[in-house]
Amino acid sequence: MTRPVGDALPDVLLSLLDGRDLPGRMGKAILIATTDACGWPHPALLSYGEVVALDRHRIRLATYRESTTSGNLRRDGKVTLCLVESGMAYYIKAQALVQRDPMTAHAHLASFEAVVQAILQDQAREDLEPGTDLTGGISFRIGRSEGEVLRDWQAVQDGLRGEG
Repeated sequence: MTRPVGDALPDVLLSLLDGRDLPGRMGKAILIATTDACGWPHPALLSYGEVVALDRHRIRLATYRESTTSGNLRRDGKVTLCLVESGMAYYIKAQALVQRDPMTAHAHLASFEAVVQAILQDQAREDLEPGTDLTGGISFRIGRSEGEVLRDWQAVQDGLRGEG
């Protein structure tokens, strides 16, 4: 059952998105949804290296400049981030604006700053689904060395923070 939890990132989400534990986020993906020109939800996946929370109300995203996701964000800015991990599911609804297009030092990426509008938490109702719990989220296999990926992620996160 989904329930609202406010319009500011709770501690659990802030620590997931603050970029301080990129090695711990290796191989985990964040599902996001934007709205296409026909009004349909458009899903996409981002790594934790492409998302960083600046504070409890602002999240920056890096997306491929020429992607449908970037086009949707430029057009109406509506985005929902779905953070699903073992034992938890949160949906962050936000309004995004272009920050840098292209990003400095990352010409293939655009950055967007999303202001949190609402956060929902999804979990099984104990009275209807006793003992039910999420056992995992969306994961992927890294195609390059972990060190190379972490170096790239850190560079993108520094760019999202305005440091690179």
